[in-house]
Amino acid sequence: MFKRVAIFGLGLLGGSLCKGLKRINPGIHIAAYGRDVAKLDPLLHDNYADEVRSYGDLSLAGIDLAVVAMPAKVSIEIIRLVLDHRELEDGAIITDVGSVKERIIASILECGRARQFIGCHPMAGSEKIGFEFSDGALFEGASVIVTPHRYNQNADISRIRKLWEMLGSKTFIVSPEEHDTFVAYTSHLPHIIASSLVALLDDFRRGCAPSRDLRPFVGRGFMDATRISSGSPDMWRDIVLLNKMNILDAVSLMIDKLEQLRNAIQDAESRTRFLHDYFIEAKKIRDMLE
Repeated sequence: MFKRVAIFGLGLLGGSLCKGLKRINPGIHIAAYGRDVAKLDPLLHDNYADEVRSYGDLSLAGIDLAVVAMPAKVSIEIIRLVLDHRELEDGAIITDVGSVKERIIASILECGRARQFIGCHPMAGSEKIGFEFSDGALFEGASVIVTPHRYNQNADISRIRKLWEMLGSKTFIVSPEEHDTFVAYTSHLPHIIASSLVALLDDFRRGCAPSRDLRPFVGRGFMDATRISSGSPDMWRDIVLLNKMNILDAVSLMIDKLEQLRNAIQDAESRTRFLHDYFIEAKKIRDMLE
């Protein structure tokens, strides 16, 4: 078990990790890093952290695990800062919790300590933003995708998997490339669709019903389908920039699916069987995912 941990970024995931680690091991030493140290003081008062620091006040002596829980582009900067820090010990592991892996790992492979970084992605996010929504049990039952690269050592991979498993997660190992391809369809495309649906409703309101309040017409179906569009804009901007090609592939295939369905609806009277089978198959696959 890790004894001294540095966590960079105290939003939903970073905050939940602080709480979760203290829950399973109250004696663990946690250094919490953020932009505004004053905002981190409640972590000390509630015993979720043992020290709070700004990013410019880096102290890594004795740290055996550093976790970067920030938007992807900033994560790259912080990971490099940690890997290059003179106080970082040879046995320490650095990891992240981000939704894009290939570009992050490519950015550190030429670093002399690249073997110490192991990418991780807990599939436990939410549209909620900030420490106030963090939960020490957030990772229980969640999948955590571990994405080793060619310089990682098996012993270190086992240590990081053990950490997540102690938090109640199930770990899976895939390559960074596979990870980014898969999540383009399971995570990134759904967010783009949800955001587009909200934008479409607003365009409709502005163009066709500018004086109407459409909220009475918005039911749970719309809210469920668009919930994730309330996620952090900073995070999603970075995800789109860093996983651009995989997302473009997914969007193109989604457009093809919509075009196929639009054509079937246009000829609905003669394609009733197709429409029925389409919805049956969608329901069957969705029910299997539960």
